[in-house]
Amino acid sequence: MKKSILALALIVLGGCSQMPDSLQTSTETPVTDLTVVIEDPQGVQGKEVRLGGVIASVANEASRTRLEIASLPIDKSGKPELNAAPQGRFIAYIDGFADPIEYAQGKLVTVAGQLRGSEVGKIGDFDYTYPVVFAKGQQLWQIKEQIRVDDVSAYYRCLGIRCQYIHYGLRPDNLDVEYRVTPE
Repeated sequence: MKKSILALALIVLGGCSQMPDSLQTSTETPVTDLTVVIEDPQGVQGKEVRLGGVIASVANEASRTRLEIASLPIDKSGKPELNAAPQGRFIAYIDGFADPIEYAQGKLVTVAGQLRGSEVGKIGDFDYTYPVVFAKGQQLWQIKEQIRVDDVSAYYRCLGIRCQYIHYGLRPDNLDVEYRVTPE
């Protein structure tokens, strides 16, 4: 019985870390680090990439949508890592119309596609060269906050089979806040 519960738990947990279908690539090892692209732009041209981060801006053009993304490292399931330092910025083009409300500034996104050239632009007054990704797939992510309270000032007092719950109140120093990134 214990082994079947453990096996079921492993299957469920394994499903939580799988790559979404929208981020699958034909290459087993796409480029996932923007610093590699920035350091050797000619060496990675035409290669498949999977990059993620925070949407800095969105603009709809006649037949495609242009996303400017502040890159963050991604984990093995394609999720941007919230506690990591930004790696730079890149442009991702998505075919068709992407609603600016859905792809709003500040949302997390990961794109998979092909690296094709660069664009020169500005971040404020600073000239910046953006690597360009033509996305074949994309995944929006949301941040979920989970708060756990350890209430160590409560206990059960039992006399025989009769138990009584005694509670003295919450201790605010025992709060644990966790942020998780999940598909939208």
